[in-house]
This record gives sequence, C-alpha cells and structure tokens, in this order.
Amino acid sequence: PEKLDFASVYLQIETYKLHHTTHTHKSITMLACILLATTSLASAAIPELTLNNGLKFPQLALGVWQYDNATTEDAIKLAFKAGMTSIDTAESYGNQVGVGQAIKTLIAGGMTREQITLTTKTFPCKTTGNQACYEQTVSDIQSDMADLAVDYVDLILLHGPSHRGAGECDQGVCDADAGQWRAYEEMYKSGKAKAIGVSNYCQSCFECLLNKANITPAVNQIAFHVGMGDDPESLISYTQSKNILVQAYSPLGDGQLIVDPQLVAIGKTYNKSSAQIALKWLVDKGVAVITKADNAEYLAEDVDLFTWNISSTDTAALSANKAHPQTPSWACTA
Repeated sequence: PEKLDFASVYLQIETYKLHHTTHTHKSITMLACILLATTSLASAAIPELTLNNGLKFPQLALGVWQYDNATTEDAIKLAFKAGMTSIDTAESYGNQVGVGQAIKTLIAGGMTREQITLTTKTFPCKTTGNQACYEQTVSDIQSDMADLAVDYVDLILLHGPSHRGAGECDQGVCDADAGQWRAYEEMYKSGKAKAIGVSNYCQSCFECLLNKANITPAVNQIAFHVGMGDDPESLISYTQSKNILVQAYSPLGDGQLIVDPQLVAIGKTYNKSSAQIALKWLVDKGVAVITKADNAEYLAEDVDLFTWNISSTDTAALSANKAHPQTPSWACTA
C-alpha cells in the first residue's frame, strides 16, 4: 500500500467530509478506519539516532559505492521512494555529480534540503606532515562540495587514517591525521558540515586524534556484519565508549551472508530474506547501517526492518556465527 502519515490521513478525511456532506458520521468513521489501517500497514519510519553533538541521524542510509553517476541518481530516487532519507557517498567513489543531481531532483519534487541527510568522505592524506595534509584536505573538501553542488553536508568523514595495512598508527600518521582533522574542524565551525567523523579508524588512530582534537568525531564508519562476532577487535565497544556512533558498511559481508545457510534458515522462520536478517541483527545493536541496492524490491526489504523482531535465541545464534571473519578497517588493526 501507499505510505501515508497521519497528517495525510487527516487531510483526506476532511476533504471527504467537505465533498460528501450528506454522508453519515458512520461512513466517515469507516473511511478513517480504512485510511488508518493503510497507514499501519506501511513500513515504519526509519529511526533516527542522536550523534554526540545532538544531530539526529537516520539509522539506515543508501550507499552508492561502485555506482556510476547515472546508476547513483536512479538508486537514490528509488531509495527515497521506498522511504529512505539518507545518502552515503565519498570522494573516491567518483559519483558525487550523480548524487548532487539526485538531490536537485528530490528538491524539485517537493522535498527540502533539510529532509535529506548527505554523508560524504574525503581521502586519507596522500603525503606527510601536518600542514601538507591540512592543505590537501581543504582542497579535497572544496572539490567534493563543488561536485555535489551543495552548500553544506550533514556529515563528512575522513575515509581512513593516513596508514595502510596491519598495525597501528605511529607518530607520523598522528601528525598527518591531525592536519586533516584541523581542516574538518574548520569546516564544522563554518557551518558547511553539521557533523564530522572518521571511517576505518582503529584504537591507536583514535588515541592519536583525540589527543589533539578540539571536536570529538561523531561517527566511526567501519566494516561490521554477522560472522565477525559482536565486537571485532574490541573496536565496537571502544568506539561506543567514546560516545562515537558506529556506522556499519558491508553489512552483508560483500554478499556472502545472502547465501549463508544459518541466515537463510532463520529468515524462513520470519518470512524474511537472509539479507533482512543480517540487517536486522545490526539495527537491533543500535548501530547505523549503510545498505546498497538499485532495485525497488530490495530497497523495500531494506526499509522493512522496524516492524518485526527476531527472538533472543536467534540473535544469540547470529552473534555466535564466526563464518565470515573480516577486519573492521582496511587501514589498521590496532
């Protein structure tokens, strides 16, 4: 059924009354019941989480990694039609023009910019030194904003620390990241970003950053899904202990969870897909989730996570699944 809110229901009832003044109160009441039933059948609104600066942030976002501009634009239109209001892109994705065009189309269709949550990410530092990394980040922000064709973003993330591979962030990385964060803090104070955060940050990288930061990151976006355990590398609990929201990317384990026998079996119990079970496990943990689809049916499934529950027994079984190990970050491990 078409999604209706209670304001829409009220307007439809009043319109009916205006044009059908001879109808009885009983018939009008019946119409109200029908419309309210239609409303209740629609998927529940996507919950909002509160960031550490007070900003309300949708728990579910559409990711557009690996999409070209045209596919990105189409996917966003379908996602918003399904009920999503949040988009996640990045400078490295090369599809910001498509994101910007989709936003223009949504606004032309009646949405306001304030109803759209936009997250972007800029590159880790490609050089060394605090000042050089600061200057690169200022340039990256300007380029990204120009491609998106927006005056502000709701959230911007450092896509990773200036480190690659196993191990921890050393002093050189700390200096580079501090330069990048200085550019982010300036962007936040100027109003061009409503919140600032990081992605793929491990404990050592956080300790470096937090020692020099004036503003605590609002979000840490990392890989997290069924098959990694409840707290891979203790990064979930560490991030949350700093009052930083965890946002999960690759929630389906790059597609592996779709065919996982355990998730398929649990899904049949609830008449849900294996993908929905994987996503439900995450949202029930209170983390934000980035999903990805350019198919209306899959997007509808993604949005339909908040009107049903799975048992504590099934949740525990999913937490015990260790069949799909992955490090939460591609940039560090400690």
